[in-house]
Amino acid sequence: MEEMILATADEVRHLAYAIDTFYFLICGALVMWMAAGFAMLEAGLVRAKNTTEILTKNVALYAIACTMYLICGYYIMYSSDAGGIFPSLGGLIGDENSVADVLSGDEDAPYYSARSDYFFQVVFVATCMSIVSGAVAERMKLWAFLAFAVVMTGFIYQSVATGPGAVAS
Repeated sequence: MEEMILATADEVRHLAYAIDTFYFLICGALVMWMAAGFAMLEAGLVRAKNTTEILTKNVALYAIACTMYLICGYYIMYSSDAGGIFPSLGGLIGDENSVADVLSGDEDAPYYSARSDYFFQVVFVATCMSIVSGAVAERMKLWAFLAFAVVMTGFIYQSVATGPGAVAS
């Protein structure tokens, strides 16, 4: 009887892990569609000759956001977790929150994949930069914007998102 209860508890934890991970991915995909909406809004608000540059900026900022958040932003944002600014280098994002960690049954066991959390967080980093893109449309050179995108997505966003008084803290 006790083995059956433990097996059921493991199945429930495994199901919760799968559902929470799936929820992160679906919500991240919905936020990613918001970026497409921002791109269309910006393209509609600028002169026709600048539409291509606006759309290029929006695609490039997603690439920059994903790269910079992967290289340093994720670790800055989660520096208090698992040992400092570089908690693990397992696939850069880390092997934390694996199914084995969830099924360990610890009180502080995670209930979602670290990789799905990375995706969810990076789409918000890119969305934040997309808002800046709309604010400086037709007012800033492409290369200057992309340089600012590197700084914003790699360093500034994390300090605002996890600093004192931040929603995430």
